[in-house]
Amino acid sequence: MKRKIKDWLIIGILIGAASADNAYGDAMIFDLSPLGKMNRIDIDLATGFGSGTVKGSFSQVAGRLHFSVRQPDQTKGQILMDARTLRFGYGRVHGDAHTQEWLNSRQFPRISFQLENLGNTIWKGDSLRAEAVGKLTIKGTSVPISVPVNLKYLRAERRRYDGKFGDLIYLQGEFPLSRGKFGINTGSALDSVLDSLTVKIQLMAGSERIRPFLPSRIFGGTPLLLARAGKGN
Repeated sequence: MKRKIKDWLIIGILIGAASADNAYGDAMIFDLSPLGKMNRIDIDLATGFGSGTVKGSFSQVAGRLHFSVRQPDQTKGQILMDARTLRFGYGRVHGDAHTQEWLNSRQFPRISFQLENLGNTIWKGDSLRAEAVGKLTIKGTSVPISVPVNLKYLRAERRRYDGKFGDLIYLQGEFPLSRGKFGINTGSALDSVLDSLTVKIQLMAGSERIRPFLPSRIFGGTPLLLARAGKGN
């Protein structure tokens, strides 16, 4: 009788470990909106006047990411920016930036990035280096781009930022962009603005559940270190 109970306990532990292993690998939805104050997308324009650089930023960024620590290359999602909230520190540039020749934000209020996958993924500790591959749409024109990003996974850390239950993803990246590819022309104050600009992203998204701890190798599961997920200790 005792042996049967012991056998059932072992079976139960193994089933539990297998379930945890599967749950650990499940893709989770991470929403940018609840942590909006933590999200920034900055624009640096190289110019022939003033200090040589005009800085701007979008104040409204939203979107969702579908992310799995086990299969980060399968990550998909969408990031949305309200073009009307783009503000520059230089008054004349700020005014011209929303005209028909430039962003035409009244007719095209939304800028979007459709994330198709993460390429060249490399885990290092709880951080992931990757290439975010997708399509950026500005003024109705979509252009494929690849953005180098660093993603940090913070298990059960959402409560520290908005008091809610869940995990966090913190995403950073920087890349050059040609405004000419999107039909963005120069306005009166933008005649000395170069075609290439720099985009800097800093995003934080939260999930509504917490990923289980990685299963122990005692039960033949994935090692405990996220840095070596799927590779062994």
